[in-house]
Amino acid sequence: MSALVFVAPPFAGHLYPMLPLARAAREAGHDVEFLTGAAKVETLRAAGFIADTLPALSGGVLEAIANTHEKVGSNPFQLAAQMRQAFAVMGAAKDDLITRWRAKRPDLVVADFIAVPGGLAATVLSIPWITTMRTAFALEGRSGPPSYLGGLEPMPGPLGAARDALGWASVRAGKDALAAMFARDMRAVGLTRRRADGSETLYSPHAILALELAELEFPRDWPTQLRFIGPNADNPEPPLPLDLPPPPRVLVTLGTHLLWAKRDLITQTQALAARAPGVSFVVALGDAANASAKPRHKDARVTAYAYVPYNEHLPRFDAIIHHGGAGIVGAAIAAAKPALVVPHDYDQFDYAARIAHHRLGLRARTLDSDDAAAKLRRLLSEDWPALKIFAAHAARYDTGALFLGAVRAALAGRPPPP
Repeated sequence: MSALVFVAPPFAGHLYPMLPLARAAREAGHDVEFLTGAAKVETLRAAGFIADTLPALSGGVLEAIANTHEKVGSNPFQLAAQMRQAFAVMGAAKDDLITRWRAKRPDLVVADFIAVPGGLAATVLSIPWITTMRTAFALEGRSGPPSYLGGLEPMPGPLGAARDALGWASVRAGKDALAAMFARDMRAVGLTRRRADGSETLYSPHAILALELAELEFPRDWPTQLRFIGPNADNPEPPLPLDLPPPPRVLVTLGTHLLWAKRDLITQTQALAARAPGVSFVVALGDAANASAKPRHKDARVTAYAYVPYNEHLPRFDAIIHHGGAGIVGAAIAAAKPALVVPHDYDQFDYAARIAHHRLGLRARTLDSDDAAAKLRRLLSEDWPALKIFAAHAARYDTGALFLGAVRAALAGRPPPP
């Protein structure tokens, strides 16, 4: 059989969705290896995988880029600073991969969509590669609600079509401007903005596998090599028994990033608790490295833990307050739990729009507000029938089989099966 290498940053939301894919490949007889940041190598090995890191990724460099201490948003200066940091390691990581794969060439590379060096190195060595991603709406388009513009929902009619066309034009212009600003850096690492056919070079020309529900997305045009293979996530961390407060109980989480927002998360949750009598709140601080059954904070209404494993504990909650990250969105839908989404940065506003549009929950601007308290009361008191429908959608995806079909097609030089 074939040798597959999975390349991903050491972030749970990007790395852990690959684990079921790797297991399916291994069960099908393929050799499987992971390359990631040093922080997750031992976790992967403990889960039974061959795993290693690269010299360029030592010292937590990827965590320093992603875990910003200030909000990035669409601020061009913040984005530029983040890109400068990324380019500083991108070329070195690409060179490490080329050296490694010349010595031991894989048959196929499976790269997370922000693991850009994986695709660059595979292209240099003419190795077929697949992109995996949990945010399909990040892909550039020309129709349907554009992304990264504050969380737009569908707007019917000519006015909506005009809004969408203008929005996509502005998104392309923004990306082109950034590419022009960093043209020298891009040339240094061998990265171009688009291929000759107009497709974005950040993503595989062979297959782009969206690890999410097609049903969650708004109607729009998609790249021909895109396939939705369903939300999937694994948690290789050991079980963590937690003593949760009495119901009704609400989980509050901002995922594993957003360090700048977590500074006040417990205080903001306490302010919300004062507006929501009778409700217990559990705050997850997203610090898996320091996971413990001992609370970081505990008072009459609010308990905070360093880490709360979603797969293990979401069924124990009545509702979830989250930031709109891809991981918790998929986990909440799979568990059929209503969500109050308080987006902070990046693609979270777009996920909030999808949650609200499909009646899977509500969205609010701030956590410690009367509006958030009123919407939380609605979450806990109303029925949300769409949740059962979407949970059933999620359960119907045979993610492993769909992935293996894309692997066979990429190895044979064919587009992924429909």
